[in-house]
Amino acid sequence: MAIDDDIVLLRRLDFFQVFQPDQLRLILFAADSRIFRPNEVLFKKGDAANEGFLLQSGLISLNGDPNTPAEFVRPGMLIGEYSLLAESERATNATARETSRVIIFPRKLILRLLSEYPDAAVALRQKLAERADAFAQSLERIVARLGA
Repeated sequence: MAIDDDIVLLRRLDFFQVFQPDQLRLILFAADSRIFRPNEVLFKKGDAANEGFLLQSGLISLNGDPNTPAEFVRPGMLIGEYSLLAESERATNATARETSRVIIFPRKLILRLLSEYPDAAVALRQKLAERADAFAQSLERIVARLGA
């Protein structure tokens, strides 16, 4: 996939919309790309979450509990958004269901870029704060309906 196509993919994701095209180019040059074969594991539940994955092509399943149906990641979706900013553990297993190409973004790369471009860091903080507020408001409506 051409770098311009990858930039288009990144621009569709909230997380990366705060970066300018030249900054996205830097991210893509420093990121890794990998192909996973069917049934190959990207990561397991409990693994350290040190990077995020952008699915370029293929299909990936996420499943944290064998008694729950898997969720599927399709091309253009990001796995592990918050792991790009903070230390955490994987909450699910991720397995390629068909040949899948991903771009892997190490947390260190994203944090370094945010420190070099503070305007992007401020914009990302604002974007994430707005999403957190919307989530909290949704929870408040649910609680209100339950009468709790």
